[in-house]
Amino acid sequence: MTQRMFIALLTVAMFAAGYAVRVLTDGDPHVPPPPAALANEFAAPQPDPKAKREIDRAKLVGEIEKYRQEIEAYRTQVDEIFAEFDHEFVQTLNPAQREKYITNQKRWADHEAKRKADLAPLTDDDINRARDRPLTDVYWMVTVTPRLDQLTKEYSLDSAQQTSTRSLLTLRRNKFIALLDGAPSPSVRLSRLAPMIQRVVAPSK
Repeated sequence: MTQRMFIALLTVAMFAAGYAVRVLTDGDPHVPPPPAALANEFAAPQPDPKAKREIDRAKLVGEIEKYRQEIEAYRTQVDEIFAEFDHEFVQTLNPAQREKYITNQKRWADHEAKRKADLAPLTDDDINRARDRPLTDVYWMVTVTPRLDQLTKEYSLDSAQQTSTRSLLTLRRNKFIALLDGAPSPSVRLSRLAPMIQRVVAPSK
């Protein structure tokens, strides 16, 4: 992945994140689309919003299978980067903060278990959201201050803890950028869909 492509990806990710915030805070979800030239540099060609087309599921499954090895490698390395950060971050917390952190981690694990247990076929909208989600994930991985602000508020971090956490987040960002720089774009874009491939194959009802 070239630097130019990464910048394009990050810009699209930030647009997606901004769009999500506006949808949550504004009753009118209509926003202008991102520049076509920018989106086309990384993302798959966007369908005409005025003519919604059915997703070619067989083609999508074929693409996932084609990049299966790269997708799995990418997902494994992302999980390792997250685990390394979590291990170091929890060391900076006091006992009360750590207890809250453990509770939050368990809640998240339960949520993920329920999501993985869901075997219902994906609708076309589900598939499109799963393909867009990695762009939002990229935003949270490569931006330090928003995540630091979130953690500070959630765990009431003091100034020393904030300094340590910023260093950890910066290190995580650098590792993730290095990973992105060598990852084929389909392995990033399809990383959310690949584990749900059986739900892609089944037709939506």
